[in-house]
Amino acid sequence: MPASNPMLVFVCAHNACRSAIAEVIAADEAQRRGLSVIVASAGTHALPGYGAATIAQTTMNEIGLSLERHRSQPANAELVSRATLVVAMTDAQRDMLHSAFPKDRDKVISFNDLTGLGDVPDPIGGEPDEVRAVRDQLQSAMPLIFHELKERAAG
Repeated sequence: MPASNPMLVFVCAHNACRSAIAEVIAADEAQRRGLSVIVASAGTHALPGYGAATIAQTTMNEIGLSLERHRSQPANAELVSRATLVVAMTDAQRDMLHSAFPKDRDKVISFNDLTGLGDVPDPIGGEPDEVRAVRDQLQSAMPLIFHELKERAAG
């Protein structure tokens, strides 16, 4: 990857579960790979400054990662503009970001665009196993996500 650090941003609705989980997994993946990557997350409808959902924190603790320091933030023009790649959890969220930030639409893809596995379901209000399934789905997609980030950073 080039000298400037690429930035990877994950976006869901409230930045309390899915995108927060993806951010922590990606930061861990980058560290394990020895990559200098800036990783962030945001929400299309997020209020700033809130911690991750308790169920998300508990689920991440199970695999030795922490959401303790996570604070929600809304997706905004500066964040999207700085990003090398923005991965939205759903096609609808991708479309919202395309409408809100048309000059950066080429940076924004959905999880489904990248993996062909459909939207990442929102597990808030569900059972712990639903959050684990989302965590595992995001974790298994990281090689594809990092491949796409590398391609765009080299581009």
